[in-house]
Amino acid sequence: MNSETTSPRCCSASVINYLTRKPSGLAGGAPHKMPVLVVLHGYGADEQDLLPIAEELGTERLIISLQAPIPLGGGGYAWYYLEETAGGIIPDELSRHESEDMLVHTLASIIEREGGDPNDILLMGFSQGSAVCYSLVTLYNFQNYGLTVRGVIAMSGYLPRDILGPLTQKDFARLPMFLAHGEDDPLIPSIALEEAEDLLSAHGANVTAKLYPTVHAVHPDTVGDVVEWLGQIMNDEG
Repeated sequence: MNSETTSPRCCSASVINYLTRKPSGLAGGAPHKMPVLVVLHGYGADEQDLLPIAEELGTERLIISLQAPIPLGGGGYAWYYLEETAGGIIPDELSRHESEDMLVHTLASIIEREGGDPNDILLMGFSQGSAVCYSLVTLYNFQNYGLTVRGVIAMSGYLPRDILGPLTQKDFARLPMFLAHGEDDPLIPSIALEEAEDLLSAHGANVTAKLYPTVHAVHPDTVGDVVEWLGQIMNDEG
């Protein structure tokens, strides 16, 4: 996918910074509403970080890459705070939920402003972004916000502990999910992939999960595997 436009937005208490990429092949003849790939970066990164991966997917989707709302030192951002304790790093659930609430309340208007279809969304996240994706599809009824998520791409993520209870009451209704993780990830051990695959599948999601020979990163083979997966789910929908 080639970039046609880049649309930065300013941040405020209720506005999320983001960048867009539109398929160049649609220039001058774009449909009224394009299918959308919503991208959530990891801790300490920004809305630029995952764009090269998103553009390689070749999905002919409008890409909307969001900047997390919490600024960190060095120019990066986070979806939620991390607290360092003697027992390890503890994710802050309150700040994560604040970010998620901002997302669900603003995403439909962002998508419509950029010419996308809020009822045809793929969510893609890395690390913290994946955790937010898992939480969003578990805790929120997207239809209440004018949104429909048709698939999830979660890379190097984990299921937040506070969603495990609500997850037992969830029916994902065959929602397609592609989960990727590094075998040697020192930050989020690969057992997080096994847990997510087992629990999401047990509650109705159509899960494809793959381990890659890498650390806390996106392995180059991931892109090709996601492209193949996207072709499969599009055939299933057809």
